[in-house]
Amino acid sequence: MNWTLLAPLLVTSMLTILGWYVVQRAGRIRDAENRRSERRVAFLLEAYRRLETGSYRAPTDQTRDGIESAIADVQLLGTPRQVALAVKFAEDCAGPAPASALELLRLLRDDLRRELTLEPLDGGPRQLRFNRHENGQANKALNPTVGRGRPPAG
Repeated sequence: MNWTLLAPLLVTSMLTILGWYVVQRAGRIRDAENRRSERRVAFLLEAYRRLETGSYRAPTDQTRDGIESAIADVQLLGTPRQVALAVKFAEDCAGPAPASALELLRLLRDDLRRELTLEPLDGGPRQLRFNRHENGQANKALNPTVGRGRPPAG
């Protein structure tokens, strides 16, 4: 056997296999991180929508359930600051004074935009709410109420 020819071939083969393994492992780790990030963004985006939907509206069973679920999702997947604001909002909801989700919504919006590599926005989120008649029909005059940290009057 000619070791002078076989040794470089074995070293080259082993380095190729090792390189392939390292690249595959790095790819699996990157893919797992991307999937984890995508799931987190999807859950927090849905939590944002549920919080926004329940904000500045007369509470119903559906909006209460949505807000409870959103708070749970933020506590599970949010950043420490998001969790602190979610807990504060939940505690404020349990108190006698009206609670505002504006600060939590702002933080969620800003963090989600950063995660999605979108430009930051100035100011807080604003909600469009249409007044409804007592019979539940939407006001034909399209009198929107835009939330800016306070519930609509009336």
